[in-house]
Amino acid sequence: RDESRRSYCWFYHEDLLYRGEYSQWVERFMNYFVEQTDGEAMINSIKNGDQPLPRVTQLSIAGTSSTEQPPLKDKSMWSDQEKRVQKIDRLARSLLIQGLSNDIYSLIDSNKTAKDLWDTLARHMLGYEYGDQDRKVAVLYEYETFKATEGEMLLDTYIRYLQVINDLKKCG
Repeated sequence: RDESRRSYCWFYHEDLLYRGEYSQWVERFMNYFVEQTDGEAMINSIKNGDQPLPRVTQLSIAGTSSTEQPPLKDKSMWSDQEKRVQKIDRLARSLLIQGLSNDIYSLIDSNKTAKDLWDTLARHMLGYEYGDQDRKVAVLYEYETFKATEGEMLLDTYIRYLQVINDLKKCG
């Protein structure tokens, strides 16, 4: 492996997230983040999502209330702390995206914060978005359309196939 590549990109091709490898990927991903500058802040952004976009502070007139959210602050008005927090969230989201295969990224690319991306990714990878019947249909479709990918080693194809069979058994 070319170690200089690590300075530009945290993952190698085999470190990308693919279906059936979520828990291992999460562990590698978190281990990577712990070692980074602002790593704890990025993990906090991913897990807790307490990095909302800065909004204009509005005073209400006594006796009135508004259910509307205040407008977003113009970026030129952000405090240094708000800029730092948003930069950390953008970096965390960017690094998350780099670790995803294209097919998985295309399912969740509309999420704007690291937390939203992380939560949506977990739902997709763990199957929480499916009801039991939908999950069965999805797994059956995966089985029926299963094929080796170009350049994939036979052992890797076999392992993926075993994962699909295991998922089918879990669905009943």
